[in-house]
Amino acid sequence: MLRLLTLALIAAMLATGAADAKTLRWANRGDPQTTDPHSQNEGLTNNVNQLVYEFLVGRDKKLDLVPELAVSWTQVSPTVWRFKLRPGVKFHDGTPFTADDVVFSFQRAAEPTSQLRVYANAAGAPKKIDDLTVEFTTNGPNPVELEHMNTINIMSKAWCEKYKATKPQNFTAKEDAYTAHNANGTGAYMLKSREPDVKTVLIKNPNWWGIKEGRFEGNVDEVIFTPIG
Repeated sequence: MLRLLTLALIAAMLATGAADAKTLRWANRGDPQTTDPHSQNEGLTNNVNQLVYEFLVGRDKKLDLVPELAVSWTQVSPTVWRFKLRPGVKFHDGTPFTADDVVFSFQRAAEPTSQLRVYANAAGAPKKIDDLTVEFTTNGPNPVELEHMNTINIMSKAWCEKYKATKPQNFTAKEDAYTAHNANGTGAYMLKSREPDVKTVLIKNPNWWGIKEGRFEGNVDEVIFTPIG
């Protein structure tokens, strides 16, 4: 249900038909717990973060698995999967997306402070082959490997290192990590501002790779999320 809600929201935002740019005002009884995509596995939090961050493998409107940050994949042995990454993608701060970010993200999501660690560990050990190729080695044959590629959002290694955020926010310990209020993904929307329990504002990413591929057909340039509970 969580992923269905996220997909429904994204589809509505990317496919709204009116010509003029619009602001989508989104209210909910709760508030996203954090903007760290590897910290909490909670419905509303994921819904917001998945507008900013992306997976290696996404889903289309029919919920079929489709290329996202990975353009193709092959199972080279029963326990080894190879993913070719999308060239020319940049994070919101302008830095290029590479295999280093993929390896880093899956290792980060496997840390003890991540509620997504079970999925990151199940995906297998990541290894950089070249700047646009990554291999995952699983503990055994994994028929749902691609599903796991649709659970871990990709973060910028350089950005996390710069802001001392190489591990997920320790939400349980109430850590006030940089990633709890800031974000730097590759997705269709960028985080403009974040006031916990007050307002979260996202704006359209004009450099999103999906625009050139015709994936952004709508007119939502700004999303304002407000908790009303």
